[in-house]
Amino acid sequence: MGFLKNKLAGVRLSDLLVSQAEAVVYWLVGGLPGAIGFTVRTAAYKLFFARLGGFAWVQHGVTIVQSNRLRVGRHFGCNTGSYINAVGGIEIGDYVLIGSNVTISSGMHPIDGAEPPVFARPVIPKPIRIEDDVWIGAGAVVMPGVTLRRGSVVGANAVVTRDTEPYSVNLGAPARKIRSRLPEESE
Repeated sequence: MGFLKNKLAGVRLSDLLVSQAEAVVYWLVGGLPGAIGFTVRTAAYKLFFARLGGFAWVQHGVTIVQSNRLRVGRHFGCNTGSYINAVGGIEIGDYVLIGSNVTISSGMHPIDGAEPPVFARPVIPKPIRIEDDVWIGAGAVVMPGVTLRRGSVVGANAVVTRDTEPYSVNLGAPARKIRSRLPEESE
């Protein structure tokens, strides 16, 4: 019981109620198919997101947690099975595309020492920033505190542990820049 008490320490009742309402609404609209589903989900996101700049092309089966700390620009698309946890704050620019089964979480758990158990430790918020014109491939993981710069591409199954360069293509675990999207400048 002490673990639960530690987890709930400092949590306001109003935040807990909004979080539960968010979960129920997203569960109700999360599986709706086609254009009706996109439209109803966008309306729900406009209620709960800190900001949603336009229509959200979010497929069914996407899990979004702490969306009151999520700021999203125009022309946002997210594919099935992705998980977005904005506990530490996430800012997403315009024209961002997220593939299927992507994980983006802006909080980390401290792991040093044996006590208390990791479960009972408070999450450390680490904001994530995803700038304009970013594409995150299927199965990628974006770690807390990372900035994906304008025009970045993150390859399938990459694990992004540090900031990317603008217009870079990044692959691997940990993700590394393999090339630029921009043409080489002539000498």
